[in-house]
Amino acid sequence: MPRNLRQVVIAFLACVPLLGCHVAARTGGGRAGVLYHGFSLVDPLAQRVVEDAYILVDDGRIASVGAGAWTGRPPERSVDMTGHYALPGLIDGHAHITSGPHSVEVVDGAPTIRIPSVDAITRYNAAVALAFGITTVRNPGGDPAANAHYDAQIRRGAWRGPEALHAGAVIQPPPFGGAAFAYPRSEAEWDAEARRQAGMGMRYFKLYSGLDADELHQGIQAAHRHGLKAIAHLDTISWTQAARLGIDGLEHTLPTSADLLEPEQRALYLAERGADARYLFRWFELAAFDGPLIQEMLAELAQRRVVVSTTLGVNALAYNSDRLDTVLPLEDRAYMHPANLEALLSFLPRMDEADHQRARAVMPKVLELARRLHGAGVPILVGTDGNGGGPAYSRELDLHMRAGLGTWAVLRLATSDAADLLGIGDRTGRIAEGMEADIAFFGSNPLADPGNLRDVTLVLADGNAATPEEILRTVDWAPPVPGVAHR
Repeated sequence: MPRNLRQVVIAFLACVPLLGCHVAARTGGGRAGVLYHGFSLVDPLAQRVVEDAYILVDDGRIASVGAGAWTGRPPERSVDMTGHYALPGLIDGHAHITSGPHSVEVVDGAPTIRIPSVDAITRYNAAVALAFGITTVRNPGGDPAANAHYDAQIRRGAWRGPEALHAGAVIQPPPFGGAAFAYPRSEAEWDAEARRQAGMGMRYFKLYSGLDADELHQGIQAAHRHGLKAIAHLDTISWTQAARLGIDGLEHTLPTSADLLEPEQRALYLAERGADARYLFRWFELAAFDGPLIQEMLAELAQRRVVVSTTLGVNALAYNSDRLDTVLPLEDRAYMHPANLEALLSFLPRMDEADHQRARAVMPKVLELARRLHGAGVPILVGTDGNGGGPAYSRELDLHMRAGLGTWAVLRLATSDAADLLGIGDRTGRIAEGMEADIAFFGSNPLADPGNLRDVTLVLADGNAATPEEILRTVDWAPPVPGVAHR
């Protein structure tokens, strides 16, 4: 056997007990890439922790993964991460990263709700998301021109932030307007809008609660004709009906359609329902999860592989808007752009004390629905419904654990499961040879407490490494408490 070939075989055999080595990195000439070593690798997919692990990153990709001493050719740089924990870069499946503050303007004598995109705010959102270990987001709606601009800025390195997979203008009737919304009124207009968004690089077509069933169906068909996934935030139309119409994804654990309630409860719900926010909890008071209608819904969603973005924090925020510090502490609000925070606070639902108590009482049932969705095999996508990651992300994962999902299952939802559901699992969501180097390092063990995901120490996005502090210094951000570390 020629000597060079023998060396390759020996190097290959030496790799077998490890997680997978990159033979080329060990046999060629010159120096390898950047070596991160000495940390605990948390692998949600395999449900194991590899101690004293290393990752070699070269040209934006993971060139080698293993444990113990590195025996390949010398790296360009070696980074000792002893005492840290590594996870695949986290994924926020419902992050309005290009959204500025909601506003109400009078247009032609009528009030119009707009959500403009502002570069300074988008850049802020992106930096905060990345600083919390979020390397990928799905943006479920926004001005498609702003979304495309975001992608261009990230590609050229002008902004620091996660990769984003976007939905374009949200399809919703007035009073919503502006570039972040559209409302086709004919088959030709539906087709033109879907074609426009697809041509601008959007991946999803967002359909909203003001549409009727015929419009929802037209939107789904138009999206599919142009290669877009149709996702929807629904209210009066049931998730079961949407699944049968061909919807690809549903947003929020708020299936508030009366059609999902058994006949007696349905009549009561419809008789009581008004223009206030009480329906956000009243539906859960009346829903019979073991009844035939909810069971039918679960079966349809699972069979048709409809992805549900659970956003459990939305329920928690709405139900606790009278005691906001319990779900959105002051120190966490510092990670929201001030304009977006002000708009959020102004748009929170208004309820009296008795209704807030009733709302909080249904939260266990909200968590139960998330558990039942997962148990039925319905694909779940975790997301914050914020501007991308931030402190809300660890709270979202904690809510899923409180719902009864195990720690490993929740970490998979945050990484490999999310990547697979977004159609990018072949290149990210896992720490494995050949994958994009999207990696988050933490100073505390995420298996011990999802809150430890706030203890980010280093983030790699396509191999580009930075600490949270370095990322946040690229935007106009100030620590919530002087002298307190990023946690």
